[in-house]
Amino acid sequence: MGLQDDLRMQWRTGGMVVRLILINVAVFIGLLLIYLILLPIGGSGNGATILRDMYVVQWLRSTADLGTLITRPWTVFTYMFVHTGLGHLFWNMILLWFGGRLFQDLLGGKRLLGHYLLGGLSGFALFALAHNLLPGLHGGTSAPGILGASAGVLSVFIGIAAYRPDMIVNLILIGPVKLMYVAAVFLLLDLVGIGSGDGVAHEAHIGGALYGFIAARQLSQGRDWSLSFVQFLERLLAPFTRKRGPRMRVEKKFTRSAVSNDERYNANKRDEQARVDHILDKISRSGYDSLSKEEKDFLFKSSDGKG
Repeated sequence: MGLQDDLRMQWRTGGMVVRLILINVAVFIGLLLIYLILLPIGGSGNGATILRDMYVVQWLRSTADLGTLITRPWTVFTYMFVHTGLGHLFWNMILLWFGGRLFQDLLGGKRLLGHYLLGGLSGFALFALAHNLLPGLHGGTSAPGILGASAGVLSVFIGIAAYRPDMIVNLILIGPVKLMYVAAVFLLLDLVGIGSGDGVAHEAHIGGALYGFIAARQLSQGRDWSLSFVQFLERLLAPFTRKRGPRMRVEKKFTRSAVSNDERYNANKRDEQARVDHILDKISRSGYDSLSKEEKDFLFKSSDGKG
């Protein structure tokens, strides 16, 4: 199997976590190729970087400058898929893989996508608000740009931590620890980093984390913001994605056999939910890594129906 076939297989079977990682990596590689193409034109070092930023990155990253933003409104979405540094991409994708698998297995891929997108939007909103109300926060830098998946990734990570705070995870060199403590460390680092002048948009991270926390608490009360948002996007994009073909009219006849099938279906759903509850209890007691491959696969498949 070639690389292209392997990537297609990963896209089809890896779930939303893998798809988001593949998109982020593809954008990074695309920018890198553009950098290499422009290198002979701009020379080495800053020349090529300036050319790359001038022609590509500025149309993908977002900005707190409202005058510029109004001419590039799409960047409030595209910025959360753009990285220009390998380290930035690597650590964001590691955290997305770590938290995203837990989120996806418990709450489903569509809901994860909603957390990622709305977390990214919330992160941008807090970033723009903070810079425009407190312009000295970043040393008075004019029109600061923002890029990277951090806000969306933290929304996913904090979201699953808020939904299952007592879940046990095993960390290298540390051992078993509750997920909520890991999330608290990330949040604390961003709170300390505000105004440090390190070039990191900590306010965006906090904005994404806040959405993840609030949305998870709302979900526990039956209000599903993330899934509703993705379903809205699906309806919006339906005219552009719906496959054309002959329409067939299907009539459903209610017979004794159909009623029997419904009862059997409901019984199977109850059994499935009971097994899911048992697996979730096991995660709470012993951590996600204590699950067998069969249990992880079952949990992943059962989450498909949740979005």
